[in-house]
This record gives sequence, structure tokens and C-alpha cells, in this order.
Amino acid sequence: RQGVDYPARVIRRCRQRGMSPWITLRMNDCHCNDNMEHPFHGGFWKNNPQFYRKNATGYFARCLDYAHGEVRDYFMAIISETLEMYDIDGLELDFMREPYLFSAGREAEGAAILTGWLREVRGRAAAAAAKRGHPVRIGVRVPSRPETAAGMGLDAEAWAREGLIDLLVPTPRWATLEFDMPVREWRKIADASNVTLAGGLEIGYRPYIDGRTWQIETDASPELAAGAAMMILSQGADAVYLFNYFQPGWGLPVYLETLNAMGSLESLKKIPRTIAITHRDIVAPGETYRPPLPAKGRKMAFQMNLGPVPDKTWNCSLLIGLEVSKDDSAPAPGASVNGKPCKVLSDTKTHLGPVLVRVVTFSVPMAALAETEANSIKLASRDAMTLSRVEVAFRPPDQALPGNPESHAR
Repeated sequence: RQGVDYPARVIRRCRQRGMSPWITLRMNDCHCNDNMEHPFHGGFWKNNPQFYRKNATGYFARCLDYAHGEVRDYFMAIISETLEMYDIDGLELDFMREPYLFSAGREAEGAAILTGWLREVRGRAAAAAAKRGHPVRIGVRVPSRPETAAGMGLDAEAWAREGLIDLLVPTPRWATLEFDMPVREWRKIADASNVTLAGGLEIGYRPYIDGRTWQIETDASPELAAGAAMMILSQGADAVYLFNYFQPGWGLPVYLETLNAMGSLESLKKIPRTIAITHRDIVAPGETYRPPLPAKGRKMAFQMNLGPVPDKTWNCSLLIGLEVSKDDSAPAPGASVNGKPCKVLSDTKTHLGPVLVRVVTFSVPMAALAETEANSIKLASRDAMTLSRVEVAFRPPDQALPGNPESHAR
């Protein structure tokens, strides 16, 4: 309305800087759907409630149902307009805003509908490529597990096998980083076709789902982001994909250093990183899933893939968080990694909203670590524990371990 075509300006600047311009389209965004007059909403969504998902409740109930031809035609029109107006190298279909594309219970039959629709998208991209004289690639963002994506009607494996996509981004939705995405499974899918695989990073870090602390633990630290990126690249992904990665709390120098390091596995190996246990924030209907945290008991055991282990000049620590009462006086639990006992470095208490958390940090002998899928972490306590956090940190020799600012014990 003001005569400014923002995408066109950005595309021109990308070309000037030797960057490949893409446009991303959110395929079913339902932000602010409790306010029908919010300016986010277009007329099609507001005027056609009959096309909302059926048999659904909660935030995603007002997502549009792609089983309706009118819905598919609406999004196809947006795609066609985008390809006609803009000389782009790629078009991303963001199915993570939102992955609920069919009425509850109709996801399986929806998969064939969506795959057929993607064939038409691919055809239109091919026509645009012929017009522009260069390839126009198709990318998709999908849930972090193949079985979850398939269970929601997003048959990414079929899309890759059939050559309907060029870029595949398995990713969490929003709530937290994931350190255990099955990247190697996705790698097999990508290797069966000529598809680039990029693992997605979210800005948040929430070890577990808890309404009491939901708004407290949000932005991931640079070390956690580097750890998640390390897990993606070390398992065979071609790239790390960053979604809305603003992170204003890091400061510009750290932000640039961290993001630049994510360009290669070798660069990530040189910077501090932390691997943590978190949860999956998207589960398909009927899919069985139990988040690992919080965990309760006197004895606990976890298997963690820590990625490439640094040389023995580096330092390693294990941090655990325990929900406790204010009069807690139990001795710190014992901890071991791959059967090697760990020494307590610090034992403090802090509040996360109304929750009192005891944070215990242990030094981990570097010799105990193994570059395997299964580093065994065991905890044992005199009293029953409620475990809400598990983190393993790697720091170079000139940096102190978390929770022990004076010590460089190995």
C-alpha cells in the first residue's frame, strides 16, 4: 500500500551479496486465533470457519483442514502468486506453522491428499524455473521424527523418494531445543534421493513440560545452541537450520561467533558446548511418548549421546536439577558416567518461579567419556529424587566449568 515491495528488495540485495534468496510460507499458521479480529488473520481464515479442523480442541483446533479442496486451492494460489512475482531460488513450505493440517483422526487419509498436492507445487516450481532460467527448489519443515511427521499426514519420506522436495528440515516446533533428533534416520531418507538435510534449532530451552515454569526458562544459552548444532552435524546432517534465531541476550560478538561456528563440525569442536535432555514438543495422534523428565526415584540411569568428545585437555561437567522443599537437607546424590564416579563441584538452590530447584554440578573425568551413542549416566540418592534437569558441559582448558568458577579439574 505504501509502494514498498519488501521481498523484492531483499531478493535484490541477496543477489548483490551472492546469497541465494528463498521465500518461506507458513502453511497453516494460527497465531492469535482466539482473537478473530487480529490483523494477522486474512479473510479466507476469518470467513470460512467451516474449513477448520474437526474433532479438535485447544490452540490448534482453528487450523485449516487440507482435506477441503478450497483450502488447498487457497494455499496453491499463494504459492503461484509468490512464484510469479518473485525471482527466487527456492520456496520453503513451513509445515511447522502448524503441522496440524487435518481433522483429528483423519491424518492417515490426509497423507495421500497432501502428497498429491505437493506434486502440483513441484510442477509449478518447475514452470517457474523454466521461466526464470534457473532451478527453483522446494524445501519443507516437518516434525523432528519421521514417525511423527508421517502420523500427522506429512509423508516426508515419500516426498523425498518421489523427488518432490530438495530441502528437508526436521525440527522441533517451538518450545525447546532437541538434542536427540534421529538425524541418522533422516540421513537414510535423504540419501535415497538428492535431498539436502538440515536439522532445525529452536531458540528455547525447556528440559520438561511444566506450567509452573513455562515462561521462565526460555532462551537457550550459546553453549546449549552449540551443543544442539553439534548433535545435528555429527550425525550426518548437511547443515544447521536456525528458525527465528534472534537471541538478543547473547550479545553481538558471542552471537556471531556461535552462528559462524555452526557452519561446520570442525568449527563447533573448538567452542564451548552443552548437551542436555529435553522433550519433544510435537507428538502425532496415537503416538506413544513419555518425556524423560521429570523423573522420580532413588536410582536413575540415562543414556546420552554426547557427540564428538574433546581431547583430554578439555573439562567436562554434569549438572542435575532436583525439585526440593525449602527444608531439604539430604546429602548430594552420587553420580557416575560410564561407571566412573564423579566429584561434586557445587551444590546450590535456586527458584524457578514457585519451584525450588537444587542444582548439583559434578566434574566428569574426561577418560570416562566415549564417542558412542550411549554414554551411561547414573544417579543414586539416599532419598527419593525428582529430577528436572540433566546437562553435560564441555569447556576448553582456559574456561571454568559451570558451577565451579575457580576450578579446572579434569
